[in-house]
Amino acid sequence: MKSAKSIVLVFLLITSFSCLSICVFAQNKQTKQADIFENIDKLNGNDMIERLAAQRNAFNKTHLKDNLPKAEYIINRNNLTLISFNGLDYYVKNNRVMGIQGLNLSDKVLNQITDKLVLLDSIQFNQSERSNIEYVSPNADFQKIRNIDRQFMLTLKMLSSTVRDIAALAKNENPSLTVETNVAKMRLPNVDKAAEKSSTQSLVSLAK
Repeated sequence: MKSAKSIVLVFLLITSFSCLSICVFAQNKQTKQADIFENIDKLNGNDMIERLAAQRNAFNKTHLKDNLPKAEYIINRNNLTLISFNGLDYYVKNNRVMGIQGLNLSDKVLNQITDKLVLLDSIQFNQSERSNIEYVSPNADFQKIRNIDRQFMLTLKMLSSTVRDIAALAKNENPSLTVETNVAKMRLPNVDKAAEKSSTQSLVSLAK
């Protein structure tokens, strides 16, 4: 009888210890997750797009070299960053969209979203740098600068419309499935083609 009681007592002690360990582990895990999200870099992507465009416009009005706009990446982030676009929070790290808060998306779709956003982000950055380099060169070609700046603005506009389209998909009844099935139908942005179309439309307007 005493032996049976001892076994029961040992069992209860082991069970209690196991439950305590699980609770401590769960609390530690929650604390670590809370720390990660508390320390995560946060960025309003829409505001940044508007700021980059406004800075370039302001510089083009004054042409003061002291106010030469610095080229900045939006998506290309080394640290885990939460970037908000049109009400959607994108988790980005090492130039890749890791996930979108509230959506359950496959790696394939996340890669497709990454391709679109990273392409436009790299183009706007490179165009900003090209414009700056051309402006400070001894033989600056201002017509070339205007063309580069036009493409820079167009790229920001395309980036803005791309994230707006993704946000619109996420407003459907089944957002994850809608984004999953429709992102693939969104073509990769073609800035050069869009610029050619814009130039043609401008020439047609002038001809009228």
